[in-house]
Amino acid sequence: MRIRFTFCLLVLTALLCWIETPVDTCAAAVLTIDADTQYGYAQSRFDDGAFDEAIAEFNRFIHFFPDDPRTADARHKIGLADFAAGRYAAAAKTFTEATAHYSGTALQDESFFLLSRCHARQGMPEQAIIDLHNLLALKPKPEVADRANYELGWLHVDQGRWRQAETRFNQISPDGRQRLHISDLMARLEQRETIPRKDPTTAGLMSIVPGGGQLYCGRVEDAAIAFLLNTGLIWAAWEAFDNDQPALGGVISFVGFGFYAGNIYGAINDAHKFNRDRSLEFREGLYSYRHPILSLAPTHGGVQLSLSIDF
Repeated sequence: MRIRFTFCLLVLTALLCWIETPVDTCAAAVLTIDADTQYGYAQSRFDDGAFDEAIAEFNRFIHFFPDDPRTADARHKIGLADFAAGRYAAAAKTFTEATAHYSGTALQDESFFLLSRCHARQGMPEQAIIDLHNLLALKPKPEVADRANYELGWLHVDQGRWRQAETRFNQISPDGRQRLHISDLMARLEQRETIPRKDPTTAGLMSIVPGGGQLYCGRVEDAAIAFLLNTGLIWAAWEAFDNDQPALGGVISFVGFGFYAGNIYGAINDAHKFNRDRSLEFREGLYSYRHPILSLAPTHGGVQLSLSIDF
């Protein structure tokens, strides 16, 4: 019995050693990631354009290393990733929080600019303008104020507000005006008075003669069609009444009146369209004077250089 017990004990000990060996090996293989490794990996996903993965990794970095000085930069990169992915509402939320939390820093300034761009991309130009006015209200550095006025000017250009755009461009400092070639832009902007225009009221009045308003707006083919169609209906109604067919004449007159009213309305609309198209052409010509914006935002251990180009 004693020999059997000893034998069983030896076998049990051997089995335990065999079972524990893989556990020890696995324990030795546990990977510990430090803050530098995690941040570097998140940045690599961002640089490769894998924005969803980058957001997940930056969030993981913030969760495990909340006291690291790069957490602010990580949140900023999350906003940039959402912006690059076209999720402007999510990016705007991130940048809004940054404008409140990083007072007096370059990161706050950059967040205001990016917040404005988010709202502009969402089709909210008025809110985009308000964002930049809020930045200017904080009395930023001259170069930041120049950039804000420059962006404000272009937001007004996008809306066809030439006078407001001119006012903003004029508020840029002499150094900023030279750097951004404002003199060339202003010379072009002053030509806005030469934009051809058609008066909608005049177009409507000239349409008393069918096709006259369309001819005034330079739409020769539409003018010819309006003239022939309306005069044809008038002639047909006249013939119906002249041949003692009042019912037919009434129907033709009713239809003819609709076409005649449409002729007047169409001419007024053509004048508005003419003005809109000429303004659009002028605005497109102005965009060739827009210059890329370089900005610097401090990061942990250095600075981040950003190049902003609208297209």
